[in-house]
This record gives sequence, C-alpha cells and structure tokens, in this order.
Amino acid sequence: MARKESNWLTTGQAAKLCSVTPDTILKWIQKGKLQGVRTAGGHYRIRIEDIEPLRTAGRASPGLGASPDTQLPAHMRCWEYLSDKGTVREECKSCVVYRVRAAWCFQMASMGSGLGHARRFCQTSCDDCVYYRRVRGLDTNVLVVTADQGLVARLKGRRCEGLSLRFARNSYEASAAVQTFLPAFALVDRDVAAPGEGGLLDYLSKDDRVPGLKVILILAKGKGGNAPGESSAAAVIEKPFDPEDIVSVIRSFPVESADAECDGHPGFGHSGTERTYGKDESSCGFRPR
Repeated sequence: MARKESNWLTTGQAAKLCSVTPDTILKWIQKGKLQGVRTAGGHYRIRIEDIEPLRTAGRASPGLGASPDTQLPAHMRCWEYLSDKGTVREECKSCVVYRVRAAWCFQMASMGSGLGHARRFCQTSCDDCVYYRRVRGLDTNVLVVTADQGLVARLKGRRCEGLSLRFARNSYEASAAVQTFLPAFALVDRDVAAPGEGGLLDYLSKDDRVPGLKVILILAKGKGGNAPGESSAAAVIEKPFDPEDIVSVIRSFPVESADAECDGHPGFGHSGTERTYGKDESSCGFRPR
C-alpha cells in the first residue's frame, strides 16, 4: 500500500521540528532511537507520529545527540496563543504544527499544505502575524479605543521601546484601524465598548482579520465589576495608565522570544516569567480575568 506522503517527513523537515541538524536525525535513526524508512533513492522518511515522543525525550535528555543549547524551551506555542480562551481552535488540530507540537510555526511555513501545514492564520506574511511579531521581539501593535483625550495625550507623551500605539475614538475607527494596523492587543474603553451581543468587545475578539487578538477592557478607577457582554475581554486595566503598564499587560501573556535562541534578545514575556505587572499592581490597576 502506498504511504500517504503528507504523513511522512524528510530528514531535513524532521530536523526543523526537533531544532537539530539532519545529521542528528540520521544518527537517531542509525541508533534505533527514531524509526525511518528508506526510499528507492536511499533517502530516509520519518512518520510525523514518530517525531513527538522523540522531541519530548530530547527536551529532557541531551544524551540523544543534540547539544544543550538546541533543546527547545517551554513557551506559549502558536495554537495556545491563538486559542479561544485556552481552548485549541478546531482548525488548528489538523495542522502539522499542532500535531507534532512544533516549537515555531514560522519555521515550518515553507513546508506547504501538502505536509499538513494548514496555514489557517497565515493570510499574510509572517511579519504581519501577531504571534510571530511577539516571539521575534518586534514592536507589539496595540490599538487603544477611547474618547478620553486626556488618556490619549498621556500615552502619546510617553514613549516606550517595543510598543507601537494607534488610537481610535469609536467602533468605526477601530474597525478601520484593524484592517491596516493588525494589532496584537486592543485596549477598549468601557465608555465606547457597547457591551452586549454584537458589541465592540465581542466584535474585536472574533475578528477573523486578527486571530488571537487580546481584548483588554479599560475601566475608570474604582469602577470594576463585570457588566453583561464583557466576558470577551481577556483582562481589564484601570485608568490612568502609562505605556509601561501596557507592557505589563503584554507580559501577562508570556511567549518565548525566538530571538533569545539566536542573540539573547529578551523580548516581551520571556519564558519562565510569572504574571509580572511592572509597577505595583494597585498603581497600574491591571488584573487578568
């Protein structure tokens, strides 16, 4: 019976998944640590299903042939970051990135859909992907939706490295900004949120143009308490706040910086960090939901 090609990987593709060299993959096959099948041309093919146990063991034991600096760190992977409040999206479950629990989806993008890379959230280039920008340490795009001009002036007057802010005064401007700005986070003032079915919070959290967008509800200080329709918010932040407090919100959704493996760039939310908020929590008023 002919094998289904989408279920098999070359040694190079398997090496990408394990963050090792193709030579290491060959050594694993020769030592019996990984099962491989020879093609008529003498090349090896490896089943996708056989990779995950080896990757798990590889992270725990350098003795498999990879040097310690090639071991994959724990971090929030793409299907976790783009999940629906912790629930893996159905469209992710058929993707090879999820099936083999790959470390970096963007390293597999060149494999194509024939191998099962679903590209469900790859409507544009990786450079525009909210997850890719986070793990590569690029500026994080944050949309602030508020009619509070005092807050806008406060945020515009204080720069913060690694943060790119854009402002909208209402739902119409917010929708237009999403189209071109592709924010990773949207901070929405309760005064313009229009809670309820079809409100701005719900609309942004389900916007297909920015899957994985984290919606944060802005509250006036001391005006906490959930209102109907506000469950779409991933967290809340109280006014007044500064750009540094926005960074604290970003860090509460930790990912491992891909650049950390290459050049030590820390990025926002480096692996292993707890939910740290930069300032005293009572001063910036941020709390996860």
